[in-house]
Amino acid sequence: MNPRDSRTAVTALLADRGYRLTAPRRQVLDVLVASRTPLSAAEIHRRLENRRINLASVYRTIYVLRRLEAVRVTDAIGAEQRFELADPFSAHHHHLICQDCGRIDDFEGCPLEERVLRAVNRRVRRSRRFRVVQHELRLIGACADCDRGRPDGAERRP
Repeated sequence: MNPRDSRTAVTALLADRGYRLTAPRRQVLDVLVASRTPLSAAEIHRRLENRRINLASVYRTIYVLRRLEAVRVTDAIGAEQRFELADPFSAHHHHLICQDCGRIDDFEGCPLEERVLRAVNRRVRRSRRFRVVQHELRLIGACADCDRGRPDGAERRP
């Protein structure tokens, strides 16, 4: 979904559920739509065009958008929660998470083939009586910046 369509869809969802599109909500939504990576509440706040909007308003807006399932939470390794538009409002993607610096990059598309997803769903359904309706893949490793100083093959030890 392109950014304009994402913004329109979330705005319509807010209106359908009886929420006004206040200035803080509009600006938080604009930041989320424009971002190519998940952002913490503090990062969203720093990117707002109106610096008079306080951090509490950002958290309230995130809370509303999460209740409406327009935003999802992505956890970095040992860091604060990050937020991004949920799949219905953005293209399906997964995350590359650096275990050293906490950086999260989007990995566009889905590397899991449809037959693999069907096989996983069948197995989970049989063994756990659970039906999978969506999935999230997090690949954890070292970003290029953090990996640069390591000898070949060396891995980070906890």
